[in-house]
Amino acid sequence: MKPTDLHAIWSAPDNTRLTAKQTSVRLPVHVAAKLAALSRLYPGKTRTQLIGDLLATAIDASIAGLPSRKGKTLDVVRDDDGETYEIWADIGPLAKFKHLANEHYAELERELGNEVADPLYPYQYIREGATPGETVRAFQYSEGQGS
Repeated sequence: MKPTDLHAIWSAPDNTRLTAKQTSVRLPVHVAAKLAALSRLYPGKTRTQLIGDLLATAIDASIAGLPSRKGKTLDVVRDDDGETYEIWADIGPLAKFKHLANEHYAELERELGNEVADPLYPYQYIREGATPGETVRAFQYSEGQGS
């Protein structure tokens, strides 16, 4: 989600599931004033909805800046043209974030009564935009790896 998407999101109905536990934060005055202005601009949205969407966009933007770090080679694959790709484990901060987010997501889902939830970030090869001969990464993380 991008910040430019928020108007469309806030103008549409919401069917977001909430966590079982409440989180309370104190905001800087200037942030609270901006949140109050958004609440008046979008009266059909609760402050919880606005804050959740704002946090989601900020977190998504932050994740985009997390670096990868090459771990062990997992596989070498050949495409239809005979070109090979090295698939390597991403063991950097991005992989650690995904691993931790999956752990917390599973815990939050259990609190809501869902014992078997699909992970937020499936463990899979990431091949988008790969060109022949280019190395691509796989999300793989376990404690003791990475930083």
